[in-house]
Amino acid sequence: MQSAQINGHPALIMRIGGQVEGVLSVRTEDGLITGLYFVRNPEKLSRLEQETSLHR
Repeated sequence: MQSAQINGHPALIMRIGGQVEGVLSVRTEDGLITGLYFVRNPEKLSRLEQETSLHR
């Protein structure tokens, strides 16, 4: 797993065999978790590294 910021929220990028398998992002407000999102849609994941700057 790799930590990242996705759409301004903390996230984990999960890979299998070097390919992105899914992304788990966490939305927080005032120190509380207000949303968990897990994306596995191959069409959305295929654009992830092209459109989103991944950093720690």
